[in-house]
Amino acid sequence: MSLPDFIPTVPMDLEQLLRDVYEAVQWACLTYRGCVRRDELDDFSQQIILKLIEDNCRRLRLFNQSFSFKTWLQRVVDHHVYKYFYRRSQAESFDDVDQRALVYSPLQDRDIYATEQQKLLSRALGRLNEQERLLYNLWFVSELAPIKIAAAFGTEVRIVYKRKQTLVLKLTRLVQTFQRR
Repeated sequence: MSLPDFIPTVPMDLEQLLRDVYEAVQWACLTYRGCVRRDELDDFSQQIILKLIEDNCRRLRLFNQSFSFKTWLQRVVDHHVYKYFYRRSQAESFDDVDQRALVYSPLQDRDIYATEQQKLLSRALGRLNEQERLLYNLWFVSELAPIKIAAAFGTEVRIVYKRKQTLVLKLTRLVQTFQRR
């Protein structure tokens, strides 16, 4: 007897029930969580099978014939999975929260930090040669398209990307050097 034709008085196909429950659990977990580990899927499936067959299959006997069995089963599974994730989210305490994530700098501190970073960048820009400063201005200040920058330099676009990458690395190293002083 297959489960889609489930009638409470007829013996059921447990293997089909296991497959249907596992499939329903996969859908429910994807709905409420996004991605789930295989062991979680197995745990949920076992919990739901136990719920369905406990008390002489009381829950299975509650199945309403006006719906398909898979639809009814999906609702049962959805309810179980939702309650699990809801309870787990409610049980998380403030101790589990990274306290640094709750703290933010006052506006004055951010302004001071931004000003210091701008000074370091200005010093680093002063150490660039003329070609590097031109590339910096065209790419970061004027925000020209790479193809236009390539035309200005009389080179290929891939060369412009390489030069930009080299420029960023050089600026990063210079700023780090100035910070250590």
